[in-house]
Amino acid sequence: MRLAGICFVLFGAGLLAANLAAASQPSEAMREPYLDAAPASGLPIHLTEEEMTRLDEIGISHAATAPPAGPVRKCAQWEPVTGVLIAFDGGFGLPMDLIAEFALDVNVHVVCQPNQVNACSNALDKGGISMASVDVIPLDLNSIWTRDYGPQDVFAGGVYGIVDGIYNRPRPDDDQVPVELGTLWGCTVYGMDLLFTGGNFMPDGHGRAFSTDLIWDENTSLTHAEIDQMVEDYLGITDYVVLPDITTSGIHHIDCWAKLLSEETILVQEVAPTHPFYSELESRVATLEALTNCYGRPYNVIRVFCESIGGDDVACYTNSLTLNNKVFVPLFGVSSDSTALATYEAAMPGYEVLGYLNGWLSDDAIRCRAMEIHDSYMLVVDTNPLQDMESNAADYRVTAFVDDRSETGLVGDSLLVWYRVEGAPDFTPIVMQATAYADSYYADIPGQADSVNVEYYVYAMDMSGREATRPMVAPDAWYSFNTGLSSSAVEDPKQPSTPSGFRLAQNSPNPFRPFTEIRFEIPADSHIKLQVFDVEGKLVATLVDRYQAAGSEVVRWNGMDEDGGAVPSGIYFYRLESGGNFDIKKMALVR
Repeated sequence: MRLAGICFVLFGAGLLAANLAAASQPSEAMREPYLDAAPASGLPIHLTEEEMTRLDEIGISHAATAPPAGPVRKCAQWEPVTGVLIAFDGGFGLPMDLIAEFALDVNVHVVCQPNQVNACSNALDKGGISMASVDVIPLDLNSIWTRDYGPQDVFAGGVYGIVDGIYNRPRPDDDQVPVELGTLWGCTVYGMDLLFTGGNFMPDGHGRAFSTDLIWDENTSLTHAEIDQMVEDYLGITDYVVLPDITTSGIHHIDCWAKLLSEETILVQEVAPTHPFYSELESRVATLEALTNCYGRPYNVIRVFCESIGGDDVACYTNSLTLNNKVFVPLFGVSSDSTALATYEAAMPGYEVLGYLNGWLSDDAIRCRAMEIHDSYMLVVDTNPLQDMESNAADYRVTAFVDDRSETGLVGDSLLVWYRVEGAPDFTPIVMQATAYADSYYADIPGQADSVNVEYYVYAMDMSGREATRPMVAPDAWYSFNTGLSSSAVEDPKQPSTPSGFRLAQNSPNPFRPFTEIRFEIPADSHIKLQVFDVEGKLVATLVDRYQAAGSEVVRWNGMDEDGGAVPSGIYFYRLESGGNFDIKKMALVR
């Protein structure tokens, strides 16, 4: 199999509305796989004692080149992909059913020792994997850690290319894999003269990336400013956020304790307060919460509790892989596994969240062993989601950036904003119009009643047949904003209005941490009861149980149960009953 797009060669460039029983159980996503054997002959992700004596050989076969000439953009992991890169060296180090799941949706590119091609193909066949979606690539290699030494794909001047950094191991064959793949795929390869590992690089697709200070520690001959300039020149990163690592041992990669789920959301590991690096983690969380994302708002920082898997080693749920509409999460056979899956489901609505056991390590799991290969002709759609309105407006303008990397042109009447009022069964489309700026479009959602939640998503199609949405998994997920109050709706506080009907609103924020607000309206004086249940239908907390006059009210829930204990991350349901009426809605708590 080949990449969907072929680029020019530059030689020498080296994701219970009705009743509680209908709720999905996170445990259903757990997989008990056929476990592939650990690599028989390959090297571990860590440096071996023998390699420690050959550190001077790191990068000896690396060829530096000039950086890309055009504007450079490094894609985020959640953007459209056509393939995944894994390796075989006596074994894949991945569960066979995980590889089979990959092959259902994307091309599985397997780099493999030339003398092990038959063994690789036989293992895939034994695992029941269709070779129609597999591309076995004979290449000399030293290990299976494709994330760390694999190609960093970029768009340079709108054209797909590969950036090749120096693998921080004395493993010359691994270090050459990006160059070999570039030649095979017909793509320009840019040699970046910087010790660089993919596991320690977390880009947002908007010119920002996160790493730990390993990037500084391994490039002591360069100043921090020089490193910043290099990642800007080669990878288009204009805002490089380097954070002190949380441990004094291990591989020191950012994906061992943090993961960007989207441009606006960061998942960060949480450990018990008695853990040696608890304070360091909390300090990093404080730093991240103080940052603003590419849209100018604070990040939504979500915590995933990671139980011990032996001594100070904890489950590494952040070392997951996102491929289009699926998220592959490592599981460790501990009780926090189900909570981790629920956290992902709550934080990434619309995505299919799948968990896999495989004897993962605290600093080596799925993301270390599999690397996304982006669609080289992708259709890019981006939009700054509308936020809750302070005051209602005549209409609500949605603007979007739409760019077809296939250069086949956009299907004009297929550039759409789909919208509906919360609770409506269907979305209504509005065709977007071009603005005065290149690749920029807009549509105005018509004005709605005061204080209603409007849901919407953006859709585009190009002439190559590619479709793209924002959110990425729309219409299974969507953006939402509240219209606010118009000036005419401001009431005399001495003469409050009476609601026209019974209404239970969606909690906000959702997902939430550490608290959320639930708004409801009752049209007549009555006894009301507002309660929270878990996914098994068990009562968690009673928030309101009293006689109340007609009107509107907002109730806050802080994630505590009846006994005052903190409940874990997961899906919960809240039920309002008043005067013979009742309604149930779902909410998600992420700690």
